[in-house]
Amino acid sequence: MLKRLFSGTSALILFILRRDRVRIPAWLLLVAGFTVACVPLFNNMFGSADELQGMAEMMQNPAMIAMVGPVYGLDNYHMGAMYTNFMLVLMAMLAGAMNIFFVTRHTRQDEEFGRLEVVRSLPVGRLANLAATMLTAVKMNAVMALLIGFGMVVFGVDGVTLSGSLIFGAAMGAAGLVFAAATAVFCQISGSNRTASGMALFYLVLAYMLRAAGDVGAEALSLISPLGLTSRTQAFVGNYLWPIWVLLGAAVAFAVLALVFAKVRDLGQGMVAARPGRRHAGRLLSGPLGLALRLSKTTLLVWGFVLVLFGVMYGSVMDQMDTFIGENETLQQMFAAGITDGASYTDEFVALLMVLMSAMATIPVLGLMLRLRSEEKQGYLERVLAGSVSRVKMFGVYFGIALVASTVFKLISILSLWSAASIVLDAPPALGTYLSAGLNYLPAMWVLLGLATLLIGFFPKRTGLAYGYLGLSFFLVYMGNLIGFPDWVIHLSPFGNIPRLPLEAQNWVPLLVLAGISAVLVGLGLAGYRKRDLT
Repeated sequence: MLKRLFSGTSALILFILRRDRVRIPAWLLLVAGFTVACVPLFNNMFGSADELQGMAEMMQNPAMIAMVGPVYGLDNYHMGAMYTNFMLVLMAMLAGAMNIFFVTRHTRQDEEFGRLEVVRSLPVGRLANLAATMLTAVKMNAVMALLIGFGMVVFGVDGVTLSGSLIFGAAMGAAGLVFAAATAVFCQISGSNRTASGMALFYLVLAYMLRAAGDVGAEALSLISPLGLTSRTQAFVGNYLWPIWVLLGAAVAFAVLALVFAKVRDLGQGMVAARPGRRHAGRLLSGPLGLALRLSKTTLLVWGFVLVLFGVMYGSVMDQMDTFIGENETLQQMFAAGITDGASYTDEFVALLMVLMSAMATIPVLGLMLRLRSEEKQGYLERVLAGSVSRVKMFGVYFGIALVASTVFKLISILSLWSAASIVLDAPPALGTYLSAGLNYLPAMWVLLGLATLLIGFFPKRTGLAYGYLGLSFFLVYMGNLIGFPDWVIHLSPFGNIPRLPLEAQNWVPLLVLAGISAVLVGLGLAGYRKRDLT
């Protein structure tokens, strides 16, 4: 019986590797390569004992613990301990995203596009495709773990030992497998690829929030989060294996549950039946705007909720920044570059958060715009355009939703941050200061949106580059000053050209230039979309 259910698994593994012969190496190069390459960079930035001590004291701040995780190895704080404190959770999140996209691509997406039905018409077992996907994920994460484990030690950095590097890589691989297996479960529960992907990404964000809340206060929350368990390995310090075994056990449990669900459900359906719609559509669905809003509802609600939670989480620790940094001379020197006359360390923290929250808000904005390409790829858009709806109108509808959403997302993130900060701070911050600092980044977000429209118009098969440029832009502006990049490199990011209120004076010129660039990109994208063939 089992042999029949899994018949053809080996052949499907080879088929998946053939399909993703470019994607898998690219993901591994991104995740493992970035993790390894940052080791010498951090060593150059914080190689001295004084700089390491300053980082150790800064990492003990609850705000930093909420961002990147708890601090270990303070008795002998070397570069390996600092690197783990700063990077392990963030890199585990990146590995989780890699696994989420990989599993949805080869399970629910193939099923939705009808590819899995073709595969299942061959002498292939009912569970072969899911098993092949999970086994390929195991191999992919194992290679990633080995690349990281043996790659980090080649630089000879103090404290970066072979055993610690292998633990670091194994922790990332085990966390990635948990998210891969959990995504497989969501793909069985949901009846659509969009919903399954949304559930998996929400689980990733939820795991981060549980870890943040647990590391700051209730540790039990961290122990039920894959990311919290990842940090408990204490790579380069304690080198504990038990969190990795727990993560692998959780991955096996999720995988078994996914296989059980896959065995009993019908092809094309989810374990949770889709809610039947009304017999007659409402007036909202009588036009393209209502249809696009209906399709975008989940993205708008989920990401709105996520941005509110992030704002509240970071706003709740705002009262500790001035006191914590003000009592430490080393940290004062580290932050002095960003402080202007009359500004506080809280203002510096706010400026940093505005970059982070703007980049986060850009993710769903790009998703809303690129849904136009997704509907085209799945063949749904052709049915709409076959009627009286023009391409220009459909393009304008999706662009309009993304444009309005960019402002709405920024507003709710700013208001949630300000509301939480107002509760914990003795002197409530001025709402206008937060609004101006946050809304300043809208033109930068619009440049990314314009790039997405340009890709839709001319390079529809390369729309993923918009997310890649977003990641690069955030890295340049978030880590550029820390690493020591020259100003012209940081300015390659649209976020790097925005005045950092309230630390800097307002300058409208770069905002107008960025808005003009976004307008040109949108115009070009629309022109290309009108003329090219649908694919």
